Amino acid sequence: MRIVIVGAGIGGLAAALSLHAAGMRDIVVYDRVDELRALGVGINVLPHAIRELTELGLGDEIAALGVAPSTLSYFNRFGQRIWSEQRGLDAGYLWPQVSIHRGELQLALARAVLERLGEDAIRLGHALVRAEHGSDADTAVFATAAGEVRVVADVVLAADGIHSAFRRQQYPDEGRPVWKGLTLWRGTARVRPFLDGRTMIMAGDGEQKFVAYP
Repeated sequence: MRIVIVGAGIGGLAAALSLHAAGMRDIVVYDRVDELRALGVGINVLPHAIRELTELGLGDEIAALGVAPSTLSYFNRFGQRIWSEQRGLDAGYLWPQVSIHRGELQLALARAVLERLGEDAIRLGHALVRAEHGSDADTAVFATAAGEVRVVADVVLAADGIHSAFRRQQYPDEGRPVWKGLTLWRGTARVRPFLDGRTMIMAGDGEQKFVAYP
């Protein structure tokens, strides 16, 4: 069975590794970018997701790339604590919660895909134009610098993000994603550890919120 995955983000790469672990061998991941770079911001990977990454043999590597917060605390805008709860292993889970840079997680998954599926398992510079459905197989049509490329597969799996070309084809009347009017400012600071050094905090109210984690 030949499987084409559109999108070399976290979802597409994790899907490739999971399918490979399930015994599939003919898997290729395509992405429109010319280079995978560690872009993005910090994200929190919850215990149920760390469980899956651990099953894929990546638990220790992901844990080493991030920080495992022990506590989540809520404060009001005056800095008064409202509520605290333990997270990950400290909350009784068998797996930790890990705060990690999104790009570092993506590149770790990409390295695993190339090691397990082969150096040609990720093909960049391929922007999906459309998928053509046949009676026995589907065809993914990509735009590349060298022209149009057609790839026949038994399964085409779309993991090409919020601006998915595949979804736009399947739901042409849906329209573009709707902005909810929220603006997020993100940054990194090298400072002394706050609280116990392993606490993630949320502070603010219903209109403005500040989130910080080690």
